[in-house]
Amino acid sequence: MAMSTLLFAKNLCIGYHSNGGNIQIHQDLNFSLRRGELISLCGPNGAGKSTLLRTIANLQPPLSGEIEVLEKPMKSYSEKELSHAITVVLTDRAHTGGLTVKEVVALGRQPYTGFFGRLSQEDKTLVDSAVESVGMTGKEEVYMSELSDGERQKVMIAKSLVQECPIVILDEPTAFLDVASRIEITQLLHDIAHQQDRAVLLSTHDLEQALRLSDQLWLLTKNGLQTGTPEDLVSNHQIDTLFEGRNVFFDDKTWTFRSKTR
Repeated sequence: MAMSTLLFAKNLCIGYHSNGGNIQIHQDLNFSLRRGELISLCGPNGAGKSTLLRTIANLQPPLSGEIEVLEKPMKSYSEKELSHAITVVLTDRAHTGGLTVKEVVALGRQPYTGFFGRLSQEDKTLVDSAVESVGMTGKEEVYMSELSDGERQKVMIAKSLVQECPIVILDEPTAFLDVASRIEITQLLHDIAHQQDRAVLLSTHDLEQALRLSDQLWLLTKNGLQTGTPEDLVSNHQIDTLFEGRNVFFDDKTWTFRSKTR
């Protein structure tokens, strides 16, 4: 595993344990996350995107196969060790309305300070710099309940950044946002991957944004996982596999989605 490869999965089988048996969603998945890349995971509802993200984030175990993180098997990590390697931002709207921006971002330092941890000067500097990197400077003392959905999402991203993990995983970070905020958040995540040398993996339904800003695209359908650069997947006509049986096609000249009937 090259040093720029932060996470590597081999022959991964994902799914659920249920009533003593296994419900398998996908098998033989092979992929890697590399430093300095924004990776977008796209696919129809029910394709298993959340299950895949939860497995990579160690929120549920794989049914078989292996995941290596920083050249060590994931299963050899303690929860605390892994919290220094992988940070996760879930879709659930955060119940943090009574906290200020600064207080929420500071929660990201818990792996280092413990639950009642006192923030050192270094911690405070990291919090300020994360707030600045997501464009929320000047709003540190504003309560989360007073922010727009887009601003709240920026704060949750800042909270994940102060965890200082090389791998950042986000489950549909733009799901509740208007068009302008979706573009802003995706661009922000692209900049974070490139400028801070992290691997940023997000699931999204916003395919046009994903095509425009991702370094790697992962397409998950009932037939498995296709990975590659957006250009490769467009030229191999893989994008069309997302819409099998639907009245939509991908126009590879304009890189837009069109209705077949128009």
